[in-house]
Amino acid sequence: MASLLEVDQHFAFGENWQSFAKLLDNKRIEEAEAGMTRLFPNGELDGATFLDVGCGSGLSSLAATRLGVARIDAVDLDPNSVAATTEMLSTYAKDIPWTARIKSVFDLNPAEQNQYDIVYSWGVLHHTGDMWRAVKYAALMVKPGGYFAIALYRKTPSCDFWTREKQFYSRAPRLIQTLLRTVYMTAFLARTLRHGESPIAHIRNYHSARGMSWFHDVHDWLGGYPYESASAESVRAFLEKLGFKIVREFVGEVGNGIWGSGCDEYVAVRDEIA
Repeated sequence: MASLLEVDQHFAFGENWQSFAKLLDNKRIEEAEAGMTRLFPNGELDGATFLDVGCGSGLSSLAATRLGVARIDAVDLDPNSVAATTEMLSTYAKDIPWTARIKSVFDLNPAEQNQYDIVYSWGVLHHTGDMWRAVKYAALMVKPGGYFAIALYRKTPSCDFWTREKQFYSRAPRLIQTLLRTVYMTAFLARTLRHGESPIAHIRNYHSARGMSWFHDVHDWLGGYPYESASAESVRAFLEKLGFKIVREFVGEVGNGIWGSGCDEYVAVRDEIA
């Protein structure tokens, strides 16, 4: 199990996701299902065993339960994330077996537990402090012939700045965090207005992004430390070296990163003879 020191070095993701979980409604669940189906459009989830690494609020695990998986195991370093996931699955996922446990990705070991048909980790492994090792540990939990789905921050020219900003924000008092969020959100919404978009519509429609909340995602973005990012080329090469073949990816354009970096998504299948 992760040490308290290891937990303390991370941004309090779990508190943010416990707050987000209170907003859950059918629309958000449906959007989360759509995001999961986008990654697995060909029935790969049906009857599968599913490991959610870095389960956060539990919304992705919930979406998977509604799309036909046979079993869910969810793990997260943050006790509050595990509590949020436990509450969500206890309320909404009563028809299949599931577990939610406090566990670091670096404690995953295929010699000690079963491998899975699908290992899923959306927007998590770049927050571990050792991204490539985290990707490797998560990938080892995939059965031969199974699927590995990850989302990682896209490398941009502004990543060094954001690393320093996140380190400061994650350790700042709540009042300072509130002030920084206000400045960022005001500037961002002013930018949408200059581009002819409605700031109100941006916030109102944001749930369509995997069922998430803009306000919670801003807090997560500004405070998400540790922070690493990767180019699509480096991710492809690394997964290939681990014995995976990418079968589906959603990779955005590399911008300047001034307003942040989006996540690129990859779905890869493990070699049958692994």
